[in-house]
Amino acid sequence: MQKERDPLNLGSLPMVEPPSDGWPLIRAELEQDRQRRRRLRYAGSVMAIAATVVLAVGVFIHQPEPVTEPAAVPAQAQHTLDSLISLSQQLEVRVRSIREDVGGMPTDSLVYQVELEDLIAQVDEELSMNPESLELWSHRVNLLLDLSRLYENQLRRDYQRMASL
Repeated sequence: MQKERDPLNLGSLPMVEPPSDGWPLIRAELEQDRQRRRRLRYAGSVMAIAATVVLAVGVFIHQPEPVTEPAAVPAQAQHTLDSLISLSQQLEVRVRSIREDVGGMPTDSLVYQVELEDLIAQVDEELSMNPESLELWSHRVNLLLDLSRLYENQLRRDYQRMASL
């Protein structure tokens, strides 16, 4: 025979009747919690939309920098064909090495990447017909600079995401 054990002596407590209807208080608390979550989601959505708009405006307003950057082209051979071809080759190598580090691109960046690569292919086609054109080589270098910046920005975002973890 086992005796019922009451180690906390709960049997000695007086009996308390629960309130007849506690659901309105519970419902009000749940509704407040739901509204708070809704406000947080709305604020997060607004911030995400604002960030997307800022990024899109920045990409569309971005004016390509001239090729005659001091670090990009030596001062003595600023507009020569050989320097532009050499710079184009260096940028191609740079883009290839950065592309290996980036891996996958988000969809919005991928659209710009594909468009820049299509424009480079068009310039290459025109260069095959007119290989001595300084304007075409300059345009190609500017497109490669934009493409390398796109990859570098993606790497920077990836590193920031990893650092925030």
